[in-house]
Amino acid sequence: MQTQTILIAIITFLLGGMGGYVAGQNNTTYGPFSSHMGNWEASREMPPMYDSATMKNMPHMNGVGMMAMTVESEREFIVHMIPHHQEAIDTAGEVLERGGTTPEVHELMESIIQAQTAEVAMMKEWHEEWYGEPYTDDGSYQPMMRELAELSGTDLDRAFLEDMIMHHMGAIMMARSVQPYIEHEEIAELTKNIVSTQSSEIVLMRDLLQTF
Repeated sequence: MQTQTILIAIITFLLGGMGGYVAGQNNTTYGPFSSHMGNWEASREMPPMYDSATMKNMPHMNGVGMMAMTVESEREFIVHMIPHHQEAIDTAGEVLERGGTTPEVHELMESIIQAQTAEVAMMKEWHEEWYGEPYTDDGSYQPMMRELAELSGTDLDRAFLEDMIMHHMGAIMMARSVQPYIEHEEIAELTKNIVSTQSSEIVLMRDLLQTF
């Protein structure tokens, strides 16, 4: 019960369920890009909160895991977001080979792979340029998505959509948590794009789940 309460509170915060939060964020200073990020916070569109029925279908997701999706520096953001993106890319690729039972699901997976592959490449380049060494995976990332090998057809697509919604929520949470620590315009733009793109995809995936 405590874990469920934590998760609901996190999702409410993440998806803008607290009406006063956005207004409060508009007065927050984000370093050298405060004006840029303030405008984003004021204008962004966030997806609707999960309904309880959908939450019950995802017992493998937990509030503790979502709470870990926060960072306190640009470097920490890059180091955590690269494997997070890679999990989405790999999972979408797996499902694309064995699932994608509708054109909409097929197109969504291709879009995720294309967008996040490009973002991973950029983050690796920035890591080497800014910190003087190539990015290396330290193996600490904990997968958020369930094992899909035993699923097929619409069951596979449904599991993918359910898990990817929560996966996107984690990325949005991480993108928002780095705002006070932004030093480079590149990170400001990337986090803006992550929130915008993945919020739209969450809405799409919620709609697609209603078709199964």
